[in-house]
Amino acid sequence: MKACQRRSVWASGPFVACGLVLLVTGSLWLGGCDSGGETAGSTTSSSEGQGVQSGDVEGQVGTAISVADVNITVNALEATFQPAQPSQRLSDETPSAPSAGESFYQAYVRVENSGAAPIRVDPRDFACLVNNTISAIEPTRSGPPARSLLGNTSLDLVLTFKATAGYEPELIYSPPWYDGAIRITPAAESASNTT
Repeated sequence: MKACQRRSVWASGPFVACGLVLLVTGSLWLGGCDSGGETAGSTTSSSEGQGVQSGDVEGQVGTAISVADVNITVNALEATFQPAQPSQRLSDETPSAPSAGESFYQAYVRVENSGAAPIRVDPRDFACLVNNTISAIEPTRSGPPARSLLGNTSLDLVLTFKATAGYEPELIYSPPWYDGAIRITPAAESASNTT
């Protein structure tokens, strides 16, 4: 019989040696990470956002609205005879004209993510309330398409709606990342004195 020879771990192959080094390094690293008081894979949330965390919010055109870590500014919301076309539309179909008694209503919106977590901005989450009737966006005259916004980025939207002519519009935004609705009305016109 052959006598048992002792071989070094390092001589038994590079895979065993690498495996032992990774095992020791990994256990040391995990032990250091655990000292922070949180368990691995846990999610920490805080309510340190800039704005309201949930519920319905009302605002006016030209004024930024802060909800969670997102700022929403509607720069214009008005009826228009010939709406502007965004450079990237939701639909490539030919835009249609409004029916008799209808008008276009258009909004220019900026959504800015000031938080760290990404958010999804979809023009289809917007609606327009005109004469107690809610209208969805006109995809041939609205854009750009839905996008994810990383932290500290923004997106400018052109939103167009067809609704009954002659009424004041109200924009409603109900994004899936916010528990509530955001309603924007046109700014009250300041009275001007002419003498």
